[in-house]
Amino acid sequence: MTEALETHRARLAAGEIYNGLWMMSTSQELAKIGSAAGYDYVCLDMQHGFTRPTDVLRLTDAIRASGSALVTARVSANRFTEIGMLADAGVEAVIVPLVSTVAEAEAAVSALDYPSRGGDRSWGPTAELMHNAVQDTRDERPLLFVMIENKEGLANVEKICEVHGIDGVYVGPADLAFAVDALPGQPNDAHAEAVARIRTAADAAGVIPGIHCGNGAEAKTRKEQGFRFITSAGDIGAAGRAFREDLAAARG
Repeated sequence: MTEALETHRARLAAGEIYNGLWMMSTSQELAKIGSAAGYDYVCLDMQHGFTRPTDVLRLTDAIRASGSALVTARVSANRFTEIGMLADAGVEAVIVPLVSTVAEAEAAVSALDYPSRGGDRSWGPTAELMHNAVQDTRDERPLLFVMIENKEGLANVEKICEVHGIDGVYVGPADLAFAVDALPGQPNDAHAEAVARIRTAADAAGVIPGIHCGNGAEAKTRKEQGFRFITSAGDIGAAGRAFREDLAAARG
């Protein structure tokens, strides 16, 4: 894990654009296909997707088996035990939803940092034990992205981005729409301003600006707006589109 993670850290620090695949299913086959396709990260969604703790190891192994994607997961909530479990399982980047305050951001950091780094995480190298590769990783921890997606988080975004230990912020456009009196998929001017504010705050603090997109065209637009960690497809959505397109072509 160390060598791969450090390679990703270096690439992101150099300003590279990362395009990711969002996994809502628990299909090992789709995880392998996504990694082999060349996505820079593959994210397991434990908040709105179907991934559960018992699925994490087999899915992360599937991702690594077919490519060099950054193994990423979104926890269901900002809870110490859930965040630590993902780190123990060898996940290389953790996305934490609904971070609204500096204190919540600091709690997420503390859940990933060992006491030697000022945090509260306990020793539990589960994935390393499974692979017979236990090593001293007290100075290493996954990348941490916190999600800005409600009114309070937006109001505090500049301060949240300055929290030591935050590697990036990740915009949830659908929930952010509710925060500015818009609807998911129907953005308004206030939504555009909120998205721009989050990206500006990330740039000012020197952290990575990330955002969720449903397809490649939307992802290209977000890249042009300055985002660098961009979910560019979802497994279920992409599969559905491909099925419908092939069926339409067959019937055409």
